[in-house]
Amino acid sequence: MRTVWRGALRFGMTTMTVRLVSASTEHRGKVHLVHREDSGRVRHQQVCGECSLRLTADDIGRGYELDDGRIVQIDPRDLPAPEDGVIDVQQFAPQTDLDPVALHRSYYVEPDDLAVRSYVLLRETLERTKTAAIVKFALRGKETLAALRPQHGVLVLHTLLWPDEVREPHFAFLHRDTEVRTGELAAAAALVRAQTRPFRPHDYPNTHHEALLQLVEANV
Repeated sequence: MRTVWRGALRFGMTTMTVRLVSASTEHRGKVHLVHREDSGRVRHQQVCGECSLRLTADDIGRGYELDDGRIVQIDPRDLPAPEDGVIDVQQFAPQTDLDPVALHRSYYVEPDDLAVRSYVLLRETLERTKTAAIVKFALRGKETLAALRPQHGVLVLHTLLWPDEVREPHFAFLHRDTEVRTGELAAAAALVRAQTRPFRPHDYPNTHHEALLQLVEANV
């Protein structure tokens, strides 16, 4: 598994060396736009929207779009740089406080050989207290908020969306006075109980991906 990040996890007076490994993979990137005539890949060129010139990497900078549509050029190097190479624990919180909507990406945290004892101490403590460690660290040059929690014997780091990135559910129906009858609730609850069983992800194979592979094999 490819290492996404390597550095130190700071927990109180303890510092341990760890690496982050992506906890998931998505079935994407194998289907491309191609030329029907000869199956050549369609390449996307970087072209300026103002002057239509084809650009090189040296021509391209960064710009922030204002509400009125104007672009202000900026240099990311002028921004304050977060401390690099350290996952710093900010606080601990009940695991139930984590809003699933705010969870972004997940990574397995693997300790170096000399850090295993400290790693297990933190993992066991979080398990017993049913808490998550709220941390900050620099990922790909940006300060990132994340949560550490134990799962399947390892620590899992979940990057979190910032509060202003999570939309509030503003829907008109929420302000309606909608009444549900007691009998309807009882019938719905009975249906739920009848269909309740442990969730096993392997019971739900990715049939679309399987069909895609069969189609590719048939067309080879």
